[in-house]
Amino acid sequence: MTYFGTNIKKIRQIKGLSQQAFAEMLDLNRGVISSYEEGRAEPKIETLLRIATLLDLTTDELISKPITINKITNFNHIEDFISKQSNDNSLIKEINSDESIKPIDLQKILAEVNCVFTIDDKVAKESIYSKGNILLLSTNLDKNEKNFSYLVIDKVNGKRILDFFEEDKESYKIVGVIQTSQNISLISSILNRLELIESKLDLRK
Repeated sequence: MTYFGTNIKKIRQIKGLSQQAFAEMLDLNRGVISSYEEGRAEPKIETLLRIATLLDLTTDELISKPITINKITNFNHIEDFISKQSNDNSLIKEINSDESIKPIDLQKILAEVNCVFTIDDKVAKESIYSKGNILLLSTNLDKNEKNFSYLVIDKVNGKRILDFFEEDKESYKIVGVIQTSQNISLISSILNRLELIESKLDLRK
């Protein structure tokens, strides 16, 4: 067992970054960051070296001991990266009621989003969503909340969209939807591209 997952989680949280924002900074996907932080996976050596270089740390500092808060607060290049993103003309902008246009902070808007799900054929047939729509999901569940729908998953019925959730079943609150005509899974696409990149790196050894 290494301290890698604990360390990158501490770095991310102290810098106020969501898993998605941190993943984009490291050119990874959110699911990979989540698996590292939860100890379900360890990075390949190429990934470890790349992350250590970007964070200006040695691989030994990343994996063999808990990183100190003082060390993290000196990561000025993380702020530089975030600042560069904030000034990027490609950022999404918000059109306001007074017709002014300004950049929006997607990190704040998506703060409650823990994962996404791309609607497949089965769910599309049994819900108001179309195939390819991307659901923005949260694991923050509260039975007292009203006017929410849920993606509920169980072994018997599979994936369903319901107006309620059961505590003994895997459930996610739907907090938003991205309507798209894409017919491929967003997550599958990202994972496939990641696997392709890593396989190419393996071939170079």
